[in-house]
Amino acid sequence: MLGDIGLVAITLYVADLDAALDWYDEKLGLQPMSVGSDGHRFAAFSLGGAIVVLEPIEAALEPAIRGAENTTLNVMIDRDPVDVRAELLGNGVSCSDIVVSNYVSFLIRDLDGNRFYISRAATEEAQRAVEATATRG
Repeated sequence: MLGDIGLVAITLYVADLDAALDWYDEKLGLQPMSVGSDGHRFAAFSLGGAIVVLEPIEAALEPAIRGAENTTLNVMIDRDPVDVRAELLGNGVSCSDIVVSNYVSFLIRDLDGNRFYISRAATEEAQRAVEATATRG
């Protein structure tokens, strides 16, 4: 129906782009791969093969109030989530408790309430599912 899909980018809308860029750098250690303007300023990050774009809320076609949407980025990591969580807490990032199922996971939110579900496969079955999903991309 849609034809060949060349790229999928996820846009997270933020109240203050400069404050968001500072937070992503200081708290998560992430720097954008590009910063530009297309009517509004934006910043794009490459995260594990996905493109995550930060744009000011004014750029949204249908803006919602902060934290009202159910957008969650699922971030699969290769480090122990307990260690990552401890580092983030030390950096001043609010983190949920660790949850253990087939994955070891916890949740963080950025300045604008966008959710990042940080996970690592805890079972061989979960690891195979992650690898299968990554190779389909």
